[in-house]
Amino acid sequence: MIKKFVFILPFLISQSIFGLKPDSLYVNHPESMGLIFQTHRIRTFDNQELNSWIIKADEKVKNGITLILCYGDMGNMSYWLNQAGVLSQVGYDVLMFDYRGFGKSSAFKINPDYLYYDEFATDLTTVIKWAKLNLNYKKLGLISFSMGTIMSTIALQSESVDFFIGEGFVLSPKNIQSKLYDLKSKNILLPESSDNYDEMVKNLKLPILLFSGTQDLVTTDKDSEQVILNSSNGKLVTFDGNHLEGFLKLSKEYYGQKYVEEINNFLLY
Repeated sequence: MIKKFVFILPFLISQSIFGLKPDSLYVNHPESMGLIFQTHRIRTFDNQELNSWIIKADEKVKNGITLILCYGDMGNMSYWLNQAGVLSQVGYDVLMFDYRGFGKSSAFKINPDYLYYDEFATDLTTVIKWAKLNLNYKKLGLISFSMGTIMSTIALQSESVDFFIGEGFVLSPKNIQSKLYDLKSKNILLPESSDNYDEMVKNLKLPILLFSGTQDLVTTDKDSEQVILNSSNGKLVTFDGNHLEGFLKLSKEYYGQKYVEEINNFLLY
């Protein structure tokens, strides 16, 4: 039975602003939630420090799989402690981290009109390398949300993992830029990597599980279908909801139960 944590920011978590809005203050902490955790400071090759938490799996059901959680364009890793807590209860170690400029990681000047910065992918690449050197696991993979799927796609060009789970997958930053202008008259800026991003997506040949809301007009289920068709072993799970509402919508009696079942079926069976 999955414990139902108090979901602190349901509206904020389920929305993407598609434009950067970091928060330096933690809205929750693993200690206050009764989670077993470790704190680490991870240094990047360009001398930035990333704050991280490892949320440890319940020893009774520990499965040896470590998930690196890559969140989207707002807040910090504390906004995602509810999801990490649920995943730890069913056996997963969850490695969380803050991008530079977010949470308690190194300061970084951010223009909120950007969709993302290439430096965030450097941060994720560093975290993957650190996990490989410092953690014990049977499988290592990514669970990524919205902007985090961009960071994952870029990082996976140079660092391999065993699997990739994503929600609100960004198939093309340039298409997002165009959609946001058409839908919201919002001008979004893109970094250099966006020129080659479409080719990077085609290189994702590892096992992939994607969640997508059928009401999501920006990162659509049709976009996710294209990624799955290209992968070596892929599955798409759709839900009746909007951007990043999967954990809320794919529930039965307990928070996120159906979401977790899909992850278990993908990784364990």
